[in-house]
Amino acid sequence: MNRTYEPGNLIQEMRIVNISRDQIGHAAGILTRAFENDPLFRYIFPSRKKYLRLAPWLFSTWIRWAILYGRAWMTEDGNGVVLLRSPSMLFFSFPDMLRTGMLQTPFRIGLKSFKRLYFEVARMLYKKHCEKMGDQPHWYGWMIGVYPASKGIGRDLLKHCFEITDKDELPIYIETTTVQNVNLYQYKGFTFIEEIFIGKERTPVYLMIRQPTREKE
Repeated sequence: MNRTYEPGNLIQEMRIVNISRDQIGHAAGILTRAFENDPLFRYIFPSRKKYLRLAPWLFSTWIRWAILYGRAWMTEDGNGVVLLRSPSMLFFSFPDMLRTGMLQTPFRIGLKSFKRLYFEVARMLYKKHCEKMGDQPHWYGWMIGVYPASKGIGRDLLKHCFEITDKDELPIYIETTTVQNVNLYQYKGFTFIEEIFIGKERTPVYLMIRQPTREKE
């Protein structure tokens, strides 16, 4: 699930840094703002008030997981966040869910939101992820969130991801929820795979993949 914004015309690129443990709260706040109007999260948390109260905790567990088992980066100014799952750790296990606090999710966000998140959204995304990628090694672009008022840093976050995936010569797989983002990702080299629909409201999700590119010699 990704939310990016149209890049501005910045001359200087923003430096990308690892998210430290003491920055988890701030990074979770950025993701909360970035995904506030995302259709999937509106479905998971029908109440905006509930979303704003509970999403920071939920995102903090995901950031904690990415720090330990994947990649968790933010822009130097703290206004953009990206979480990747590495080829060796694409999916959650019981021990790492315990270690990151994820096992508390049904008690923290409520059974209704938990059911929608894991038994509808996550289950469908997991099924399609496995179907499209199979056993092929790849990176998973889990979340890309940018503070709404920021410009250009979504571009810098993507470029940083591409440097890693291209170096490994592996594709990167993502999901996104808006046609605007599909167009942006296609401009950045992603190929549209399939449109799926989730939940009773049939929220559209677009599956995309970017193949690695090699620098010209």
